[in-house]
Amino acid sequence: MKRKSTLFALVACLMISLLTSACSSSEQPAASNEPSSTGNDPVKLVVWIWETAKDGLDLNMEAFQAKYPNIEVEFQTMKSTDLYSKYLITSSTSDAVPDIIAVESTNLSQIVQIDSLLDITDRVEPYKDKMSAYKWEDATKDGKIYAMPWDSGPVVMFYRNDLFAEAGLPTDPEEVAQKIQTWEDYYEAAKLVKEKTGAYMYGDSKTNSSSRMFESMMWQRGLWYFDNNGNVAVDSPEVKESADFLIKMQKEELVFDARANTDQWGNGIRDGKIATVVGGSWHDAIIENQYSPSDAGKWSITMMPKWSKEDAYTGANQGGANLAINKNSKHPEEAWNFIEFMLGNEESQVKMMTGAGLFPALLLGDDVSMDEASAYFNNQPIRKVYAQSLANTYPLAYTSDFPMANKLMTDVWAKVFLNDMSSEQALKEMANELRSKTKRN
Repeated sequence: MKRKSTLFALVACLMISLLTSACSSSEQPAASNEPSSTGNDPVKLVVWIWETAKDGLDLNMEAFQAKYPNIEVEFQTMKSTDLYSKYLITSSTSDAVPDIIAVESTNLSQIVQIDSLLDITDRVEPYKDKMSAYKWEDATKDGKIYAMPWDSGPVVMFYRNDLFAEAGLPTDPEEVAQKIQTWEDYYEAAKLVKEKTGAYMYGDSKTNSSSRMFESMMWQRGLWYFDNNGNVAVDSPEVKESADFLIKMQKEELVFDARANTDQWGNGIRDGKIATVVGGSWHDAIIENQYSPSDAGKWSITMMPKWSKEDAYTGANQGGANLAINKNSKHPEEAWNFIEFMLGNEESQVKMMTGAGLFPALLLGDDVSMDEASAYFNNQPIRKVYAQSLANTYPLAYTSDFPMANKLMTDVWAKVFLNDMSSEQALKEMANELRSKTKRN
């Protein structure tokens, strides 16, 4: 009865919030003690993953099979939200499948908290200093590490050269970085773009924002929904400053009103109505391949703005993924061989970066691929800009309560623009709700 109650609690929590709050169980099944097969014994690994992430791993499968001919890998693809909900149920029943799961950094801490993943602390030790520092925190619980970092989402500013030129702004990346050093500079540039071209500075929905721009602004300053002590901090004066800045941009009609990364937003990019995208490195593929393939040479990349010129960090993060092993897997050694080959191997990571646009958490140093010019992005070596952003990103964690906070932040924007509520009151209500639901101070 106890295990049924535990399972019911997990499923109920999932159905209510779909991972918008942390669900944990104090009674977890013990990990399987069956030995992993060795030598040439055939082993089949089942990997749960979403399609675009699988595309990256596919690039290395031929080399992996050559090194480990006895390991068969079966990819089972699904939406990431479906993966998490399905895994919550699976992990509570001691099921050995999947052996490996892909987990977005935004949800990693939640999955770690339910005590269903294999402790890989000793295995990742050789890679601790070879990965972006911030990537480890959400993978860690009580000093133990439960996932291997994969890719990062270093935030940069993508911008339209033609719209900037028409607005009288510079177009050379270094000159743009000097002209738009701060968010106040960004605001002034937005007014010029609107006046001279009729275009908008960026795209986001007033009432259904993804909050990604807001979160990038906070991350760059070392701010978050929670402070370093785990207390709710969304109602702090510093966070309110960032929210008020974006509200001002919206009210002055400098923003294309469409939720980021939707088709409506993408159509704005295609039609030349959006001058910049301040977002993760993976936006290069979205802009080039999905929404604006005919605009080669019109886009360039530079560093994102800072709140003030004196701020220590010039970058932020947006997204990224990780691989983890189900602690009930009957093949933990083979599962680790797979993860290490894909994520700890520089050659594998370079292939996924150049072939699938997954900028690695693994620090590549002077790899020649970093200097490759992008024909689409005005022959610019865009990966060097990503690396610069990543190297100057505050080591911040998403935390297990991020999905809940992100959802509640969308409600804040709706209250401001639909109910004419002050940002101070809306953020205060959000903070109180977070404190109540998470039991944080």
